[in-house]
Amino acid sequence: MKNIILQHWTGELDELAILSSKNIAAYAKKVGADYRLLRGNVFRENLTPPMQKLYMLDEEFDSYDYVVMLDMDVFVRKELDINIFTDVNGMGRHTPIQDQLVKKLVKLYPHLGNLNYPYWGGSIYRLDRNTRKLLRLHFNDKEMQTFSKPYHFEDEGVMHRLAVLADLKEREDLYLDGSVWNISSFEPDVANGYFIHIRTKITPSGPKRTKIENYRDLVKRGLIEE
Repeated sequence: MKNIILQHWTGELDELAILSSKNIAAYAKKVGADYRLLRGNVFRENLTPPMQKLYMLDEEFDSYDYVVMLDMDVFVRKELDINIFTDVNGMGRHTPIQDQLVKKLVKLYPHLGNLNYPYWGGSIYRLDRNTRKLLRLHFNDKEMQTFSKPYHFEDEGVMHRLAVLADLKEREDLYLDGSVWNISSFEPDVANGYFIHIRTKITPSGPKRTKIENYRDLVKRGLIEE
């Protein structure tokens, strides 16, 4: 089996992004996968930075059985022995937040969304070759432009729309376990997570501080390899 983990960044890498890239590359090596950091507008020049992650569907990666795309504030829990390619099922993360988002999308754009189809959080995607090929058949530049505004669905909106067009109906096995994959750093049970998504909140109700401060706290607690 041949697999790859991708990350994407637009602009100059900040400290947390550099640390995330190093951490994820080390994990990829541990599980026998390739790693690549994508930079800049690799997908469409006119789309927002998060939407450049959609390049993960490109035929360039068709030699891989699975492609995983991670945000650059994601870290692997220290000494994790779970292989995301072989030990789990699912294509992406879905929690109550995604339930809210897909309802909002369908309300705003009933001609583009459908509650019977999956909606994945954009911080992690895990896609096999056949699914990637199926989804990219339905790229529509005009429709993608609808979501190309900061914090306005962006890659998540496009991926949902592609699932609708590909008739990839919602099923439990399309979702990773959101309690362990990309668990938010502020969650009380973050120590049980597999991948940790660094957020600005310190606890679920706040207050906030910089992501790098929260990262350093997790390192100090022994949850992330420095």
